[in-house]
Amino acid sequence: MAQDELTVDPQFLRGFNNGYLLAKHEPELAVQLTTRPNDHNEYFKGLVGGKAEYEKEVREWAKGFSKGSPAKDDRDISKDR
Repeated sequence: MAQDELTVDPQFLRGFNNGYLLAKHEPELAVQLTTRPNDHNEYFKGLVGGKAEYEKEVREWAKGFSKGSPAKDDRDISKDR
């Protein structure tokens, strides 16, 4: 892989992180901000991507939870090692 493939636009990264946090703490505001796409703005692309990532993680968690088996956690402190 070339070095260019490993770098992320700082504006995209900032937008992604902010979109994730907005979706987590202010979901209604996140929806309002991302309803009109702007493909020419890296920050906005990141905002939409971060919101989508948070929603994907919530769906995965809910899917496991609804089956009666929450996500496995190997860090069980009562487990003998």
